[in-house]
Amino acid sequence: MNNYAEENTLDVTNPAPRCPVVLLLDTSGSMSGKPIQELRDGLHQFLTETSDDETASMSVELEIITFGGSVDIATPFAPVSNVSDAPPTLNAAGSTPMGEALQFADQELKARRRLYKNKGISSYKPWVILMTDGAPTDDWEGPAKSMKDLGEQRKLQYIGIGIGEGADFETLRQALPEHPGPVKLKGLCFKEFFSWLTDSLKSVSASAVAEQDNIRLGNVDSWADLSGTN
Repeated sequence: MNNYAEENTLDVTNPAPRCPVVLLLDTSGSMSGKPIQELRDGLHQFLTETSDDETASMSVELEIITFGGSVDIATPFAPVSNVSDAPPTLNAAGSTPMGEALQFADQELKARRRLYKNKGISSYKPWVILMTDGAPTDDWEGPAKSMKDLGEQRKLQYIGIGIGEGADFETLRQALPEHPGPVKLKGLCFKEFFSWLTDSLKSVSASAVAEQDNIRLGNVDSWADLSGTN
């Protein structure tokens, strides 16, 4: 699989610090039907709302990695407004190679941040959003530990969302930092989650880089079932 964190996707004329965001989206067969449609709708809303904010549109750079049967880059790193102009098509099929997806996300983020450094561009702490409705079907322990360690070392903002009753929260608890740990999506409230994510990234983009650890994330009650991970 090719590495897409390439120089020609970086606008060096943009003076804003960058906030790299990776969406790791489970598109396995169990997401067929209403779940994948709600995910599509929520993603499109996120792209539009984030692009409409002037500051966030200059800072947020998005990569979308799907894992359903295979691991694929639905959208390589690009300004969120560019992604909004050409949103990816998400289709549900196949197994759940979550470990491979995590490993690839780690590689992509490291390459992107090296590119920022080489071009003298400052950046915020990366965000990784993992969304899955099942259990991984590959060797996930090693890649999951590597990403978990980065989250616990506060080197990235790492959030894991379990979708539906089939989500394997025991695995997610092992794969994610202890705080906040995995969060269960309330029903199919993808739009509510993505609105929260937009607001969070607006807050990050409007801050000074050195102050990012002090950013207060908004209330999650609209989309999170906080009693659903036990």
